[in-house]
Amino acid sequence: MPRLFPAKVSWWLFGPILALIVGSAVANFLYGALMGALVCLAVAAFVAYVVLYTRYELIDNATLHIQSGPFTWQVPVQQITRIVPTTNPLSSPAPSLDRLKISYNKYDEVMISPRDKAAFIAALQQINPGIQLG
Repeated sequence: MPRLFPAKVSWWLFGPILALIVGSAVANFLYGALMGALVCLAVAAFVAYVVLYTRYELIDNATLHIQSGPFTWQVPVQQITRIVPTTNPLSSPAPSLDRLKISYNKYDEVMISPRDKAAFIAALQQINPGIQLG
């Protein structure tokens, strides 16, 4: 049975970005640039889709499925070696700066932001007790 962990969203981070994009759409519309307004609205819709549709799912106690809008990652839970809290602002499937950096395989990493970090880590450690916390 899959276990779903919704993402934590920092609205203070994405609210201003969406406001600027929508404001640009309104300005384009007011100046008669309808195509510019439509492009801005499409970008705003895409950003909102990526932010609102970010989630983390444990599938068959074997795979961490990461979904962020149309982008997906598959991480074998047995390959996870370390989980470290981070506030690194690099692009990642984490709509918050309150993140976890997951190291897996030899050199792979992904940063995510589950709403309930403790439950998420506990679920992973139940499957792979060898995960180090740092």
